[in-house]
Amino acid sequence: MKLALVCDGEPGLGSCQRLAVELRLLGADVTLISPEVSNEHWLPLQPLVAASSDLLNGLDAVGVFLEGAQLTQFRQVHLESARLRGKRPCPLFTGPIRPLYGDTLMADLLPRLGYDLICLQGEAQMQELAWLVRGSQSASQASEAIGLWCLPTEPLGHSNSQAPLLLVLDQQDIPPSPFANGVLFQRLRTIALDCPSWQIRIQPDAPLKTEGAQEPTTSLAWHFQQDLSPPSNLQLGQVDDLAIALVQSSACLGIASPWLLTAMVWGKPTVVLGDYGIRTDFNGPLFFGSGAMYQLADCVPLDRLAKLKRPNHQWLAERGWAIANGPQRLLRRLEQLVERQP
Repeated sequence: MKLALVCDGEPGLGSCQRLAVELRLLGADVTLISPEVSNEHWLPLQPLVAASSDLLNGLDAVGVFLEGAQLTQFRQVHLESARLRGKRPCPLFTGPIRPLYGDTLMADLLPRLGYDLICLQGEAQMQELAWLVRGSQSASQASEAIGLWCLPTEPLGHSNSQAPLLLVLDQQDIPPSPFANGVLFQRLRTIALDCPSWQIRIQPDAPLKTEGAQEPTTSLAWHFQQDLSPPSNLQLGQVDDLAIALVQSSACLGIASPWLLTAMVWGKPTVVLGDYGIRTDFNGPLFFGSGAMYQLADCVPLDRLAKLKRPNHQWLAERGWAIANGPQRLLRRLEQLVERQP
């Protein structure tokens, strides 16, 4: 099949790159479209320019991995452009480009309704979509669960660092308060002093939203940079090293980072920090029922981390972990869409 995947910056960029690799391994011809990058398999176009471009002619389907208003605009522009040219519109598929649940997932799905196919991650999201469209004009919305496609889940290795390493996932704006992050940083600093045999690495979980910008004051990284004499075993990681750092870690801790799911899948002792409660604006409902939520005090001394209960396997399976053939499922559904085209 000839496919295109459309995105506009992170997190769609990384997700589409991973999906493209998997689809190409299955024999699909995949082109990525984004203003961010230009290379052999990537077209540097703005999404709405691509929506009306002749470049989409001859494709079997287009994946639109945008968010918010851009989703509706892309579909409208493409359909109207095809009508004006007297051509058949290309089948369009889409889906959440990060793990979501609850009200946050509902808000993400609403502008995706009407697409030819919505790609979800697991049974939990499938049930949420069914509840959303029940009794509505979108009750027949086509969907397919294709697993945790937007996160790396294939093992990259099993080599832990020589010293025990706690990886603390740092989200730029969660909590959205410099004070709250300052308090958390000071607590981590104290833990580092009290547990000198452990390395604690503050690890940004995503690139800065604006290239070249300084770390926001709502990040742990910013507070680390203000510390003139941090403990020698308290480090700051680089975002490009996230996957390798997670492989090397002995345990992983975070508030609501999607990479907590990767840590769980890779078998790392994982702590979803529950000191802030389960808040929708933190994407906390995603981790409700995971069995991995603890308060920071439960983790001290850090040797306790190895003895914490592992996440609920049924919960993890329902989030998409149980689906190992997601790209094959997607191609099969797309082939059915193409066959039904007049």
